[in-house]
Amino acid sequence: MQNTQNTGARQLCLRLTRYVAPYWDAIILATGCMIATAATVPMLAALMQPTMDEVIANRNPELLQLVLLGIISLFAVRAVAGHLATYVLHWAGSKLAVDLLCEIFDKLLVLPHSYYESCPGSNHISVDHVSRITSDAPEVARAFVNVMTVMIRDTSTVIGLLGWMFYLNWPLALLILLMSSVILLVTQLLGERLREMGRESERAIEGLTRILKGAALNFMVVKLYGGEQYENQRMREQAEEARRFFMKRAAVASLYVPLIQTIGAAAIVLTLYFAANEAVASELTTGSFASLITAILLLIVPGRRIAEVGGTFQRGLLAAGSLFSLLDGEVESETGTVVIQRVRGELQFEEVGYGERTERNPGTSLKVRSLGNSDPAAVLRRGLNSGLHDVTLIIQPGETVAVVGCAETMDVLTYMVPRFLTPTSGRILLDGHDLRSITLASLRANIALVSPHTTLFNDTVAANIAYGAMGRATEARITWAARAAHASEFIRKLPDGLQTMVGDGGVELPVSQRVRIAVARALLKNAPLLILNEKLGMLEPDSVPLVQAAFDTVMQGRTTFVIADRLSTLEKADQVVMVDKERIVDRGSHRELMARDGAYTRLIRRVFGSKTAVAAR
Repeated sequence: MQNTQNTGARQLCLRLTRYVAPYWDAIILATGCMIATAATVPMLAALMQPTMDEVIANRNPELLQLVLLGIISLFAVRAVAGHLATYVLHWAGSKLAVDLLCEIFDKLLVLPHSYYESCPGSNHISVDHVSRITSDAPEVARAFVNVMTVMIRDTSTVIGLLGWMFYLNWPLALLILLMSSVILLVTQLLGERLREMGRESERAIEGLTRILKGAALNFMVVKLYGGEQYENQRMREQAEEARRFFMKRAAVASLYVPLIQTIGAAAIVLTLYFAANEAVASELTTGSFASLITAILLLIVPGRRIAEVGGTFQRGLLAAGSLFSLLDGEVESETGTVVIQRVRGELQFEEVGYGERTERNPGTSLKVRSLGNSDPAAVLRRGLNSGLHDVTLIIQPGETVAVVGCAETMDVLTYMVPRFLTPTSGRILLDGHDLRSITLASLRANIALVSPHTTLFNDTVAANIAYGAMGRATEARITWAARAAHASEFIRKLPDGLQTMVGDGGVELPVSQRVRIAVARALLKNAPLLILNEKLGMLEPDSVPLVQAAFDTVMQGRTTFVIADRLSTLEKADQVVMVDKERIVDRGSHRELMARDGAYTRLIRRVFGSKTAVAAR
């Protein structure tokens, strides 16, 4: 296991060098400056010898001037070289973080639809996930800067000080090195023990959290089945276990500093004892003794940083491993080779299936959900596992097909058109071309999407309308699209008009205004295929007519897949397709389906109710 971990760490380090290699000149400069900084430390210790032996003992004022000049010069070198090394090393680290973030963002843009599914166990994207990505790259950069600093500057400082100490008195220096090794070993062992106890404490807290969460989520079961005493006992036992782990860690932590201080004091006393004996025996001068003690004191700080660098290194490797696991993920499959221009918009579904077939009980009645309950986040959390089978459907250019019934199945149908999902059986043709043979870019260039759940980017209104490939659209075209989407009136009232920032996700605007901006975006694109989700339940009541009018405008002259939520849409649609969890159960015009007095009729009566409710729609 240890060998495997070492191999993994080595591979991560080698992989990180690919990101660092382009900045080799900066790293060489920083290395030279850090070595120069490190060299000044033993020189400062060495200056103590002539200061004590000549300046003080022999009262040599001329040498004092040279010593003071030397000290000032060394600190000037430390200041300049240290500042340059720190700046250049942080510059290289920041470039490393930016390169990682840019590569990760490029990867996110080509990941398959399955990556974004918010179902349990999937690699879904979330606010926490994005925060972790944006924090991991700086963590790698911080680890790079800290490890490089310790490896070069602090290690060089320790080597220089030890070299000077061996030059002064090698037996004493060897004793000091041995005692320092003991201190570092004790520090490392105690540190590892503290980290292990910290992990045990965290696991105990997680167990306590699970008990509390389980009791809160299942409070009805707890109350109905008399589980209060049982849950209370479980909570108390887990809380006591967490307290025991906490106290164990507190006991070790409280011993940590006194123990290190005691060992350090014993080492210093032992060193002073032997050094004093050497001085008494005239084998060590006063200046050499002072220089040796100075070197010992100067060893403490870089030695401690060397002992603690392992934790920083491990955190950096964990962050790098998390980022590389994302970078190594599979990208969206590009099977197409045919580049299409603007299509006519004929769609054919030939025995299309998606997912695994589920058995239906012969006597099971058809259960149909609301017409338009199609929140993409909710659908993705359900995993789109509706088991769609044997869908055969022909849509002529310019036709409007209204889909009603099971929300999951409606989304599977619509998501397969832009190839966010790929059929597991059958095929879909666009103007006679199998969708799998068309390149993703040219296929999606012919499709527009409008949904009330569309979120906007943290940019201006104009940038959200003329988004992406439409970024070069003139202001006149953007204004036309806004006017056609019935959005120009509220845009004129915004503080900066089209240049008003809409905030993260468009939070500065009401839902109805965000939807009309999405309609304006689709109008500006002028794609021959439109996927429209017209669920209006979450909109402000006074703005519903404007949004409905915008929907009517954007549907004109396009092949439209509409997840219907309005009776008027169903009445105007060329085809109405009713789906359950597996297949199309009925199709035809609204009038034809109502005449059959079947499941569709029951759905319409249940959703739209009385004539008053119908008229309101």
